[in-house]
Amino acid sequence: MISLYKTLEFDILREHLAGLAASHLGRERIHNIQPFTNLADVEKSLNQITEMRDLSDYDQPPPFDEIADIHHILEKARLVGSMLQPEEIADVLHFIIIIRRLTNYFRERQERIPVLGEITSRLVSLQSLEKTIDQCIDSVTFQIKSSASPELASIRKSIDRAQTSARKKMESLLKNYAEKGLLQENIIAVRNGRLVLVVKDEHKRKVKGLVHDQSATGASFFIEPLSVVEDNNRIRELEAEEAKEIERILRQLTNAIREEHTALAENLLLFGELDFIHAKARLSQVLNAFQPELDNNPIISLVHAQHPLLLLRMGEKNVVSLDITLGDKNHTLIISGPNAGGKTVALKTVGLLTLMTSCGLHIPAQPHSKVGLMRKIFADIGDQQSIENDLSTFSSHLQALKEIDEKADAQSLVLIDEIGAATDPEEGTALAIALLERLNKRKSLSIVTTHQSPLKAFAYQTEGVENASLEFDIESLRPTYRFRTGIPGSSYAFEIAQRMGLPVEVTDRARIMIGSHKNKLEGLILELEERVQQYTRLSREANIKETEYKGLLKLYTERNEALKRETNAIKRQAVQEAEAMLQESNAAIEQAIREIRESNAQKQQVKMARQNVARQKEKIKTIQEQIKTTPATPVQDEAIKKGDFVIWRISGARGQVMNHPDKKRRVTVQFDGGMKASVPASELEIDDTKRQPKTMVRLNVASDKHYSREVDLRGLLGEEAINVLDQFLDEALLAGFEYVHIIHGKGTGKLRKVVGNYLQKHAQVKEFRLGYWNEGDSGVTVVELKGKKKITNAIQE
Repeated sequence: MISLYKTLEFDILREHLAGLAASHLGRERIHNIQPFTNLADVEKSLNQITEMRDLSDYDQPPPFDEIADIHHILEKARLVGSMLQPEEIADVLHFIIIIRRLTNYFRERQERIPVLGEITSRLVSLQSLEKTIDQCIDSVTFQIKSSASPELASIRKSIDRAQTSARKKMESLLKNYAEKGLLQENIIAVRNGRLVLVVKDEHKRKVKGLVHDQSATGASFFIEPLSVVEDNNRIRELEAEEAKEIERILRQLTNAIREEHTALAENLLLFGELDFIHAKARLSQVLNAFQPELDNNPIISLVHAQHPLLLLRMGEKNVVSLDITLGDKNHTLIISGPNAGGKTVALKTVGLLTLMTSCGLHIPAQPHSKVGLMRKIFADIGDQQSIENDLSTFSSHLQALKEIDEKADAQSLVLIDEIGAATDPEEGTALAIALLERLNKRKSLSIVTTHQSPLKAFAYQTEGVENASLEFDIESLRPTYRFRTGIPGSSYAFEIAQRMGLPVEVTDRARIMIGSHKNKLEGLILELEERVQQYTRLSREANIKETEYKGLLKLYTERNEALKRETNAIKRQAVQEAEAMLQESNAAIEQAIREIRESNAQKQQVKMARQNVARQKEKIKTIQEQIKTTPATPVQDEAIKKGDFVIWRISGARGQVMNHPDKKRRVTVQFDGGMKASVPASELEIDDTKRQPKTMVRLNVASDKHYSREVDLRGLLGEEAINVLDQFLDEALLAGFEYVHIIHGKGTGKLRKVVGNYLQKHAQVKEFRLGYWNEGDSGVTVVELKGKKKITNAIQE
């Protein structure tokens, strides 16, 4: 296991993890970390880390703090009659305070930590012991407080009074002798705990008292005047009483700690476990890692996986991620390509992330990544030659292959760098194929790297074996480090040699020497590489165009509806104005009628006036009928079926139904012009007319609609969410957005998985990731889109 840790550089990652722990107990557990042997333990560890990280990400972080190693202190306290020193008791006090804070912190959040709660609920807060110790010992100076006991307080007051009395006498004597010039220095010194004066050698007999010391030169004597001897004696007596009382207090505190030894020892173990989990959660934050899905079957499916050590050294933006799946259809992956192209890094990334999962650690990959429990991991990476053991490079390689052949099974991961190298190429290749055949039959998950063409052919011809490579920019002859499955890679030896300045004559001669078959195979790989890159570009451009056309159709429909609404609004305004005019006219006419009656006018004239008013009302009524919005007539969409030619009443577009109505009574229609759209069947009608030739329509659409950079899918079901997301991405592409945010919330993670699966298949999604802590974290997915063309001019459909 030590060799595996070193080969996959897990030992380096482990040291970084140890640096994140707050105690020696946490670091000790980290240094002893081992892969779990069953899936339940792995899942429990991953859940613990997830809960601890969620607390740090979305709440105040847990109050962990560095603690001293108090294990030996507790063992010392267990001995009856033992006495702990103030510094040791202060360390115990600090630990008790940390445990109290952690206990209160986790108790307030117990509903959010069901898995961690199994540990935190066992913590015991020793507040009584904490209060007792805190009353007696200053945790900063380690001095015994006067409040430790009434006796100690009384003794110290007596000492203060005796010292004050003695000092006053000494100050009087100091002034007297200083005026007489008897002193070497005008200070009150202390020797052997007693107050003394510094007297010149020639005047020592003039000062009556006890000589306690003299200077190194003999020029000064430290004399205790007789008048203060009694005071100094009293001080010494009191200090002895103080020391005795302090000892009694320390023994009393030691006894109190001994009584709580069981609870303290249990708290110490629990703190070590929590510190271990907290360090793993901090590493998850640093790596922006997530909890992968676990599988009972041996399978590895990594999405946007990154090497942890590269992340620590270079940062997330500078590390190219890889997507890799093994164990579903294929069990063996053969990676080929040029040197320094990233093959070994890809090998180590898969191995290290699998090992991290087995040890119950989060991995730097998307949360819908899936990892099965690998009971054995074999890694033959790098030069393992040994002068001490008399092993050449090839001999050590064979020794590793022998161990793999003997021990690898269906629950093993095998990683071999440059398989069959360091010997005759033909013989080494034959050995490699023979071993891979055996591993493939056992269904061991195997990933190997190679430069040998026969191994590429073996992968192409053998079921369960697949080629893979890392993309290489043919124009610049530089690696892009993008991982691709299904495509073998060329070594580009001759191309790189020419770029490095090797004469063309040498490379041409080398091409002739390797034979036409080899040249033809490498040529095919190069041609395949060029076509793949070309088709990728063309596909990207075509997808952008398709999205633009779909967007234009939506914009046209919206603009058409908006135009209708504006027209109706204008008509309504005109009617309102007409009604106002009519009311005025009607009032005038009625006034005229009253005047006519009052003036005894003819009945025929009155009748004609009323008829004129009626005609005006009829005109207004006709206008009102014209602007009324006719409600949509319900359509029996049961008649709509796959293959029908239909008309979409919303836009008048014609097309053919591609599938039967789903649960939401929606169908996919292939419209004339090649565009597809999902529409309600109730908005369609059967096209019984003769199909007309396609016509060219020019739309002048100004992109002045306000588009949002984020969509909120929370509360939507899977299919409903996808429909909303599909429309949102179309509009985002039309708006020219490069990055958009999809809010799906955290919850159970089901909606996040639905969104992730959809985005993986979307042609216009370049890449996506979960948000950082300041973007919404795992409740938000950040998407980078491929197309960035804002539509501002007319296009043809």
